[in-house]
Amino acid sequence: MQLSLWARRVTLLSHFALIAVIVARNGFGVPMWLLVVPLLFPLPGLLRGRDYTFAWATMLLVFYVGGYLAAGQANPAEKWICFGIAAIAALEFVSLSVYVKARSKERAYFKAVSELEQSAQKAP
Repeated sequence: MQLSLWARRVTLLSHFALIAVIVARNGFGVPMWLLVVPLLFPLPGLLRGRDYTFAWATMLLVFYVGGYLAAGQANPAEKWICFGIAAIAALEFVSLSVYVKARSKERAYFKAVSELEQSAQKAP
């Protein structure tokens, strides 16, 4: 299995898990909508596998990782819940980064193979 396919699956799984955990933790109030709506913007591009969306979504996840780490430090009663959510967001950040890097290498490899095949066909 290609590394980019694995990273894409982990990204989608962690993205939906992050949305579900935020909804479960905050209920259906205004704070939940303020946290979930930004996560809905990259969803169509992630589902379609658009490389550009995977690249810019990493910038969005930094706020969730940092925000939940700070919330866990500020509120010791919910420390492990916040750190768990931050870990899910960090997992998504890493899988997004791995996808972008692996996809660019795979695209370069397939381009080189294609050019090699074309030159081999023209050689005889």
